[in-house]
Amino acid sequence: MPFPLTRQEFQDYCYRPKVLANSCPKSGTNLLIRILSLFPLLVDRWKYSIVRGNLKLPEQFPIIRKGQYVVSHLHWSRELVDALNRANIKTLFIIRDLRDVAVSRAYYHTYSLTSHPAYTYLNSFKSDAERLMVAIRGIDKAGMGFCSIGDWARSYTPWLDEPTCLTIRFEELIGSAGGGNDQQQVKSVRAIASHLRQELSTNQIHEIASQAFFTKANTFRKGQIGDWKNYFSDVHKQAFKEIAGEALIRLGYANDYDW
Repeated sequence: MPFPLTRQEFQDYCYRPKVLANSCPKSGTNLLIRILSLFPLLVDRWKYSIVRGNLKLPEQFPIIRKGQYVVSHLHWSRELVDALNRANIKTLFIIRDLRDVAVSRAYYHTYSLTSHPAYTYLNSFKSDAERLMVAIRGIDKAGMGFCSIGDWARSYTPWLDEPTCLTIRFEELIGSAGGGNDQQQVKSVRAIASHLRQELSTNQIHEIASQAFFTKANTFRKGQIGDWKNYFSDVHKQAFKEIAGEALIRLGYANDYDW
């Protein structure tokens, strides 16, 4: 339980929202955390992460306090949504082009996440192109915890239909520093404030947006839109369309399979 030490923190503890910052891994989690850390209505030192495998419903969510935000990668379930709504927790869900997610996933599990079972397997390949294909197709071995990008995405896409959940696109939140648009970034920050039912001034919104691009997070690599085009060969494209083409369309990143 967070303990307020300052007058501002006491006000946050009493009157501010309870927030779940949710995402499919490698979809811009740190960007969303960065945005929330800049909100005057939330206390950054009160944030914590929930490991999906250790989540107990519905008991765990009501312990989130006002002025606090929790970060996780939670698959959609009716039980989960009902628990969030009963506890009056505001849910934010950030998504990203799955092709960029696949590239980021391959690099993260090959070069950074040494504790994951897939690390050794991915490093058995000689090229990043082969590793990218594994990130798309998944690893069909017990205990790997590395499903295909399509199965991964489908466990999250029902969040798009939840009226109490605000879906945010990485591409619209990243701003010009990441290849996006600053006006769209401001619009997205304003949408987050509105979803949390907080009134922020225009200056506050612009100040938060101007500080959003943050390269010091442990899992940060590039944070660029459309970087997948530098890595996908025609073979990767074909495999991706077969495995996750439908999910890509569902998320709104393609109109059909002609890309």
